[in-house]
Amino acid sequence: MNTRIGKGLAAFLLIAAGVVLLLANVEIISLEMNLSWGMIYPLFILLLGLKLWGSAYIRRGDSWTAGSFLTVFAVLLILDRFGIMTFRFWDFWKLWPMLFIYIGFGIMRGRSRNRNQQFFDQPLPVSRTMAVGDFSFTEENWKVEPMNVWSAVSDYKFDFTKAFIPDEDIPIRVAGWAGDVRMFVPRQVPFRVDAKVRAGDIKVAGQKADGINRIIQYETRDYQEAGRKLTIQIELTAGSIKVVQV
Repeated sequence: MNTRIGKGLAAFLLIAAGVVLLLANVEIISLEMNLSWGMIYPLFILLLGLKLWGSAYIRRGDSWTAGSFLTVFAVLLILDRFGIMTFRFWDFWKLWPMLFIYIGFGIMRGRSRNRNQQFFDQPLPVSRTMAVGDFSFTEENWKVEPMNVWSAVSDYKFDFTKAFIPDEDIPIRVAGWAGDVRMFVPRQVPFRVDAKVRAGDIKVAGQKADGINRIIQYETRDYQEAGRKLTIQIELTAGSIKVVQV
């Protein structure tokens, strides 16, 4: 866990340093700018917004509205501090058109929520979340349990051939912004996969799809009648998904 936290912190520091140096090189900002509370508090708002946004994404809750609003608000404040545009704290009222966006997404989310309820009989608890890092389930005799994992940027590896799979329907949800998902499923274990990537490629049991907004839905012939089975949902914004029977 300490290693993952260290990797995540190092990644964020590198990204922040890269952005600052890039903006300085194109003379948008100056490295000689003095830090003040007016420069710092927008960063705290940005971090809070991203946290709420990420939590809403993995829990499928409604707090994504607060997260997205705070994120946009913080970005505008930061742009103001860098002299790119003028936007003060009390200008938040100018963001009222976002209300229409939230209403529109609310209607769309209502439809997608119905599809998710058909896919999973009951909501999954959030079991693992991380900003940057790797998820690996490859140990001998690791126990497969219902899980809901999310990460901003990660690689995922699930080796179910080495796992202990209980005699029940086990739901597994994997989601993230960018990453690489690899799953190895024993041929004798029935499973169902609902895989979606907005930009990237998908390979599931011989089926392939690549490009923009790709979706593959697959289930083994004995899935519906089986007592022991895996019900898998994978959703990435950008990346690669591969589910192989071995």
